[in-house]
Amino acid sequence: MVVFPDGRLEGTIGGGALEKKATEEAQELLSSGQRTLLRTYNLEDLGMICGGRATLYYELLAPPVTLHIFGAGHVGEKLFSLVKLAAPFAASIYDVREEVREKVPEVTLLSSYAAVPELKGRDYAFICTHSHEGDYQALKGVLSGKETPSYVGLVGSRPKWAKMRERLLAEGVAEERVARVHCPVGLPLGGKDPGSIAVSALAEILAHHHGRLREVRERL
Repeated sequence: MVVFPDGRLEGTIGGGALEKKATEEAQELLSSGQRTLLRTYNLEDLGMICGGRATLYYELLAPPVTLHIFGAGHVGEKLFSLVKLAAPFAASIYDVREEVREKVPEVTLLSSYAAVPELKGRDYAFICTHSHEGDYQALKGVLSGKETPSYVGLVGSRPKWAKMRERLLAEGVAEERVARVHCPVGLPLGGKDPGSIAVSALAEILAHHHGRLREVRERL
C-alpha cells in the first residue's frame, strides 16, 4: 500500500482499524525524515475482534537523504569517508578554510559558517568545525532555516551544549528546534580520538536513520 503526503492511498492492507493505523504511521514517517520502520500491532488493541498480531514494514520512497557535515577537520574528514564507505545516503562537507582542500578535495567552501545552505527536513546535519564560534554559527544557521533537518548532531561536551542552548534560545531560535540537537553526539562506544568519535557518530546517525535510536539507547 502506498500512502501519499496528501493522504491519498493506492492499494490496501485489508482496510479497517489496521489500515487506518498504518496510514497514520506512514504520515508520521513522511514528516520525520526516517527511511524505514518496523511495527508489530496487537489487533485487539486496535479494536479488531478477530485478534492476533500483524507486523508491518514501512519504507519511505523519497529522494535520498544527505548528511551535511560542517567542518572538514579530523572528525569531519573521517566521518565523510565513513559515510561514503558504509552509509546508505549521500554526504556533503563544508568548511571556510581554503587549505582543507588538500585533504578533502570534495569540500565546499563557505564565506562563513553563518552562510550554511538551506537544508530539507529529510536531511541530516553534523557540526564539527574548528572553533566554538564556528560551531555556534553553523548550528544556528541550520536551526534557523525553513525546515529543520531530521537529525542535527553537534560535537561537544554537556557544558558546551548548555551554553549554546541558552544562547540559541536567547537569540530567538524556537525551543522545539533546539530540542532536535544531539549533543554530546554519538553512541557511547568508547574512545575520544577523531576516528572513534566519527564511528560513534555514524552509529547514532544510522540508528536514527532506521528508526532504532531510542531502542538502541535503552539497551546501552
